[in-house]
Amino acid sequence: MTGRGKKRWLPTVFIGCLIGLAGCGPAQTGYETAGEQAETSAESGLSLQEQADDLAEGNDSGYREAFSGEQAENLLPEQRELILCYMETYYQGLAALESQDMSELFLPEAAEQLLLNESALDYVTGLRKMQRTDLGLADYRYELNVTAAETTRDETADIWLTETSTQNFNQHPEIDTVLYHIIHHFELQNTENGWKIAGHLQWDSIYWNLIREYWDWDSGTLAIPEAESFITGRVDELLTKAREDMESRGQQNPSTSKSYQHEYDRSRAVAYSSQWTGSRNEEWDDFSGRGGNCQNYVSQCLAAGGIPMDRQGDNRWMWNGAGNYTASWVGVDDFFAYAAGNQGSGLAASTDFSYYSGEEGDLICMGSETDWNHIVMISQVVRDEQGNTVDYLINSNTSDVKNFPVGAYPNSYQRLIKIFGWNE
Repeated sequence: MTGRGKKRWLPTVFIGCLIGLAGCGPAQTGYETAGEQAETSAESGLSLQEQADDLAEGNDSGYREAFSGEQAENLLPEQRELILCYMETYYQGLAALESQDMSELFLPEAAEQLLLNESALDYVTGLRKMQRTDLGLADYRYELNVTAAETTRDETADIWLTETSTQNFNQHPEIDTVLYHIIHHFELQNTENGWKIAGHLQWDSIYWNLIREYWDWDSGTLAIPEAESFITGRVDELLTKAREDMESRGQQNPSTSKSYQHEYDRSRAVAYSSQWTGSRNEEWDDFSGRGGNCQNYVSQCLAAGGIPMDRQGDNRWMWNGAGNYTASWVGVDDFFAYAAGNQGSGLAASTDFSYYSGEEGDLICMGSETDWNHIVMISQVVRDEQGNTVDYLINSNTSDVKNFPVGAYPNSYQRLIKIFGWNE
């Protein structure tokens, strides 16, 4: 399915164009930004259900066209409406960077799930609002691939789907930011007031940061004692830490460059990183289901930029095929140690350069000083009108994103790894 932040004519686009950013509003002609649509829908005075009913009384073919995947045929029209209302409400919040009331979409007895989903949106919008750039949305579109859908005799439904979205931020609306393969799990219940959401989880770092202490991997269930106080406090805690981490980035002092004999081809490295987000190069192993593919991907990018494998000395970084590689090739902690400590032949890099001195093709490590757990490649530098660096757009694997503003990444503790070149 493709949802759009701009409205178009029914036969030519998917249903997300038609329901409006504030959730399930009727189609209008003309073109509006995402923020303008949010204002239009808010002024309509219609509830989410009333807007959905208005649309459902029209042509339902848009809904049938909206979802992809063989399992999409198992969705009832009312279930499609409900899921799309949820998605559009969520994107209204991202466009305006404001909280949203989702209570009409959830069962009255699903108060914990309602709070979790509203709080997850508050967390995302809070992260984006505190950045040095305007990360409200000028436009968006998304595709939903239904991977499993089952409706039981007791009128409950269990639905799994993956979302790939393209978001255009106000700071740089001409650039497509793509987030790939985000997993959603919806549990729906039919009531006398229509289908409602009994539960929804989104498998990404936003939800994981909120619930990881209370997620039971063995049973696949979530149980949060005193959920209201915990979730509200957790959002405040995460945003406070993110603000502190963001402020600390500007306090890092520049260090001296390392000497190198050969240049690093930044453009080739970035081109490779852009090509292999959302998919994998089959010439290399894929660690997506084995702890994450981010470092393996970044190592490939550096190799594409001309950095040769380092097979000598105590610090090594190399790949000799599946099952035959150094930990520094596939593990973030080990690569960070290699980049920080390598001398002589091989990679010439620095892990203590000023955060805002990065260039395209440099790396950003995320986690903590004792546990680096994610790494990304800078694809573009974002500068203000005075030419000062204020953010970076990055490419990454697991999770797969392209041209995403790294300042809004949920892993807020970040360090620049400056790549200079390499030595023989």
